[in-house]
Amino acid sequence: MRDQPSTPVDSGIYWIEHVIRHKGAPHLRSSSLDLKCNVGSSKFLRHLTRYGCSALDLCPPKHPFRSPHQMNQRPSTEGGREVTRPSACKGYKILAVFPVPVHSHYTIASKIVNELAHRGHEVTFVTPYLQKSAIKNLKEISVESVIDIVNERKEHLYSLEDQTIFKTITFLSHLGYIVVEKTFQNENVQKLLHSEEHYDLVILPQFINEALIGIAHHFKAPFVLVTSMPLFPWSSFLLAHPAPSSYVPNLLTRYTGHMNFWQRLTNSFYDTYSILYYKWVMLPKHRELVRKYIPGEPDLYTFLTNGSLLLINCHVSSYEPIPQVPNAIEIGGLHIDEPRKLPDDLQKFLDDSVDGVVLFSMGSNLKSSALPQIKRDAILKAFSKLKQNVLWKWETDELPGQPKNVKLMKWLPQSDVLAHPNIKAFITHGGLFSTMESIYRGIPVIGIPVFADQKMNMATAVSHGYAELVPLQALTEENLSSALNQILNNPRYKSNVMKRSSIMRDRPVKPMDLAIYWIEYVVRHQGAPHLRYPGMDLAWHQRNLLDVIAFAIISGITLLSVVFFIIKSILKRVYARPDKNKKNN
Repeated sequence: MRDQPSTPVDSGIYWIEHVIRHKGAPHLRSSSLDLKCNVGSSKFLRHLTRYGCSALDLCPPKHPFRSPHQMNQRPSTEGGREVTRPSACKGYKILAVFPVPVHSHYTIASKIVNELAHRGHEVTFVTPYLQKSAIKNLKEISVESVIDIVNERKEHLYSLEDQTIFKTITFLSHLGYIVVEKTFQNENVQKLLHSEEHYDLVILPQFINEALIGIAHHFKAPFVLVTSMPLFPWSSFLLAHPAPSSYVPNLLTRYTGHMNFWQRLTNSFYDTYSILYYKWVMLPKHRELVRKYIPGEPDLYTFLTNGSLLLINCHVSSYEPIPQVPNAIEIGGLHIDEPRKLPDDLQKFLDDSVDGVVLFSMGSNLKSSALPQIKRDAILKAFSKLKQNVLWKWETDELPGQPKNVKLMKWLPQSDVLAHPNIKAFITHGGLFSTMESIYRGIPVIGIPVFADQKMNMATAVSHGYAELVPLQALTEENLSSALNQILNNPRYKSNVMKRSSIMRDRPVKPMDLAIYWIEYVVRHQGAPHLRYPGMDLAWHQRNLLDVIAFAIISGITLLSVVFFIIKSILKRVYARPDKNKKNN
């Protein structure tokens, strides 16, 4: 009870003031409140998924991060204001295993492990990307052998845009499995597993990689899961986190939390399929990986749901509020830093663009240079008509037909560029990191989503009023020019994104401080079993009362049957008496 990020009074006052600042805080309202009770509370639908991000942060208000020791101290005073001094905590020995060679996964992991090392913890980081310079208290173990495996599949990402959700589920599931298998086969990882190391905590990604949990089991350490996006339905199901299909859209759909009947029906079907596919096809394969590569051949199923904490990269500014359990903590925007100095040539280009700049980037996985020729030509024609300059992340040396107002860069510091006052619009693939950066910096967007959660991110952005959607299949010069005209000339888009930016920035505690607090909390409380809610110990049919519903139905049918036979017997006797009297006469 004493180990809380803030006092209950501070927390209460913060949220009261938050509601006033944001005029009733409608962004905290769950879309389930707009459903009828027979839809929003459907037990049948509830079993389909398990988790989402929440309406409220389990985090402190007003005062900066406080350790448990500080909770019993009065703040000191400097210059007439209160200053809360963070006390030094005991350094823990932490293992972080993040083998997925994808920018978003690596970024959030490296931010957390670097901060842990900076705060005095001894951290071992299993990663495909080694940092350029050594960091005190941080030891890195390379698994760069997995990079080529993923890069081979990145060449075909644009083809996922017109594939069915079923094929996308298969693609992502097998990609996650291959990465885990190659990680276990890595010589450095095998040396680690056969070492005599001891760890106070293991931090793992939650992204189609359940077999990695075997590492935490091997070292007999509590583990924290970190996800770079809200959970997929099968992860929600496996972790027993509530995610009703009635108002929690599948990440692979184009839906928002406000779905009509047919969308809820389709969403339920997609959730059910993805859960069953992963449970019956992929999870047994991860189980075999654990038996094969983890010393002692442990059974994954016996510790699959033993996670102490889940850190989720989401926030109500970019997603609609949906339920979460006590050990699920929202850290959306953790990767965003204050803007750094830009390279001189880039700074000059942005400063000199008096009519503004449109930033165009398809992210780190998708390459603009791999766009189909017909789509590329449409983009160039639309750009050539703009009075604004265009900054385009382009991966090759040349772009045939490049207009004079277009500047190409193979790499650019996206978040820092978005912070420049001359940026007027952002054309993006709709990845979560890009979406959050555009919100934080207050830049309206045009979305060209391709795969994974990008379509849902952009659907949500459109519903929030700060984005225009141009699907890749519908990408023409006319459609892109129309979207650019709306974003650049209609002030409502800028106004709406600034409202979202205000919500994202209005946090009781910075996301990084929140993440570190809860990671240390788990170690301090030996896995924090008190955060584990009872539903995690129930089978899925028990959690959703399907056994109770089945019993009630069977009991009801039995009771009605008994009543029916009793009435039938009574009526039979009643109508049989006149016949007997007639025969006797």
